[in-house]
Amino acid sequence: MKTIQRNHNLSEGFTSEILAKEDFSTPNTVLPGMKKALHPGSEIFASLNHWDESNPFMLKNIIIESARLMADADGFVTDQVFSDRHHHLDLPFVRELSKVIGGRHFIVGPSFSKVPAFLQSRLLDELVDHDASGIMYDVRDIDMDDFSALQPLAKLKIHAKKRIVIIPLVKDESQLKELTGSIPFDTVAVDRQT
Repeated sequence: MKTIQRNHNLSEGFTSEILAKEDFSTPNTVLPGMKKALHPGSEIFASLNHWDESNPFMLKNIIIESARLMADADGFVTDQVFSDRHHHLDLPFVRELSKVIGGRHFIVGPSFSKVPAFLQSRLLDELVDHDASGIMYDVRDIDMDDFSALQPLAKLKIHAKKRIVIIPLVKDESQLKELTGSIPFDTVAVDRQT
């Protein structure tokens, strides 16, 4: 199982990490290049969330330019691809962002778990059509013994099959063990508290 650590600390190196602040906002754009120079064998993902920007046009441009500036990142994580309170994808924006990201990983962030359960499979299919390679699913506040709370994640994993990677976001190593004891995953993200 591959573990991706959320990190915003330059001095720590992990085999695989998401460079993001605690709220999953975008790190300094020079950070991916510096991390690659310090830890050349590591896999670096960078968050592309700019929560403070309220103008949709400006937000999209900032995200696109951030992806271009962070050329050393192996992939990107963004939550800001939804419209209408997580009921629809902004498909023109997803299409453009996918082109900019190119052959690198395009991962939809943990807010995917806010998509109503009855829409998750359809939105997953749309993301597969636009070359998304993964979807994060936030389980940090879910009781791992509550099967009904985990059921949407399990159904999504079954629907995804081998087309896209479902990446649960857990709060720590103990929650990781509890989750993977119930539902096996190939990749899990851990929200390190820095």
